[in-house]
Amino acid sequence: MNAEGFGEPQGGAPMGRPEGFGEPQGGAPMGRPEGFGEPQGGAPMGRPDRRGSAARAVAAGAPAGMAGGLLFGLAMAHIGTLPTVANLVGSGSSKAGFAVHMAISAAVGAGFGLLVRGQRCGPAETLFLGVGYGALWWCIGPLTLLPLALGQPPAWQLQAAQQQFPSLVGHLLYGVGTALAFVVLHGPDDPAGRTRSPTAGALLRGALAGGLAALLLQWVLQDRSPALVLGPALGVVLAALAPRTSQGAGAALVRGQAYGFVAWVIGELTILPLLGDAGLRWSLEEARASFVSLPGCLLLGAVTALARECLDGLAPMLSSEHLRAYRGATAGSGVLAAGLRGAIAGLLGGAVISELMLQGAVPAVAERLTGSGGLLVGFAVNLAIAVAIGVSYGLLFRRLGQDVTCALGWGLSYGFLWWVLGPLTLLPALLGSEPQWTAAAAGGALTALAGHLVYGACLGVAFHLLEAPFGVPWLARTRSEALRAQRRLDALLAATPALSALLVAMLLTVLVVVVGA
Repeated sequence: MNAEGFGEPQGGAPMGRPEGFGEPQGGAPMGRPEGFGEPQGGAPMGRPDRRGSAARAVAAGAPAGMAGGLLFGLAMAHIGTLPTVANLVGSGSSKAGFAVHMAISAAVGAGFGLLVRGQRCGPAETLFLGVGYGALWWCIGPLTLLPLALGQPPAWQLQAAQQQFPSLVGHLLYGVGTALAFVVLHGPDDPAGRTRSPTAGALLRGALAGGLAALLLQWVLQDRSPALVLGPALGVVLAALAPRTSQGAGAALVRGQAYGFVAWVIGELTILPLLGDAGLRWSLEEARASFVSLPGCLLLGAVTALARECLDGLAPMLSSEHLRAYRGATAGSGVLAAGLRGAIAGLLGGAVISELMLQGAVPAVAERLTGSGGLLVGFAVNLAIAVAIGVSYGLLFRRLGQDVTCALGWGLSYGFLWWVLGPLTLLPALLGSEPQWTAAAAGGALTALAGHLVYGACLGVAFHLLEAPFGVPWLARTRSEALRAQRRLDALLAATPALSALLVAMLLTVLVVVVGA
């Protein structure tokens, strides 16, 4: 329904952008004045001259690694594992072990600086990469290099890896400490050298969001809810590491889940036990006993992030200081269209995993809901649930899947969240029992975990393919809006590897804890 020439100015300018709009003489692209953001020497926009940045990254990464190593080293002294590290230099002294540990920490920290160099990560993404980096070095160090250096085979069996679980928690803590220290020492890696510090209002909204989320979960979950103090603390951390919340509810949900996992490692396994004079809960048995608090922490992080997104959305009504950036408008980007595409993508994902789901609790849920059993009814209920989750994904994640890799990351993270919400929480409630948050119950739901990850991957990719024809171009009204839209795109693309790394660390930790519980 497009009359010939309608919306097509002379000369072939695309619809939604008059010929020459935002295109200064000399061919500078829309939304970027000629030479804007291009430093002398020819560095392209958004990619400043990187000469000397490797040395800068190493200079910040090495002391950052030592800061993270200091935290880990103190914990190692507490649990008595420093003599094992000292065996690398032929000594059994704890002091020698601590010295070797700090030297290794500095070298690994320098590697982290090189890893994140040029990634254009904000503080939050750096934190997530640090957690994933710590998990990677747990596999490289205690499971591989350390046994080989001591003349033993790599500890690649599940039982051997579970024996090294305290080291896994320590490496995750090392990653957190290294990442935060690197953010302070290295400074912003922004194309224009800009950074935005959190305002008092942002911190207050974060604390309020966390407090409301903690109270809500305490009302719903009662004794299963996380410690009340974790809510405001988590909200303040969210506001401090990510002052901007312009990426939408779906991104906030996934980020909040990631923060919830970090809060479980730092809070439930480390700080809260120390404050209660109970010592570190880093053994496998103690982690299994504390696993019941992990789903609550994940939900606390997700609800806190969503609440903060809502409060930040209300802030412009009270002050012009926090005006949100214009996100651009695209054809076919409405709520109804996104919900429909999500339903189709969810239907596809549900069909792919139907066989796995029919082996779990879905048939029992179908019989309880419909009063009749059988595989056909179970299949229909499974598809209905998949479509409903797909609709929610479409509404939350529309215009977030900028490419297939990005969409895959969002889908996998959303699938993991629904493993916690579904088989461990809502399905038991539908069957008339309490949420199954124990390590043993989670271990029995590993098939469902695999199914939800496959479903999430299919959902994310299918939704992206359905949305892609309508997702470009961004129809910015001014050059400044085009620049803000480009910065939002860059932030989304930078978040993908960081959140994927943390998801891998989270899955690794869950598997080590629940298998065999």
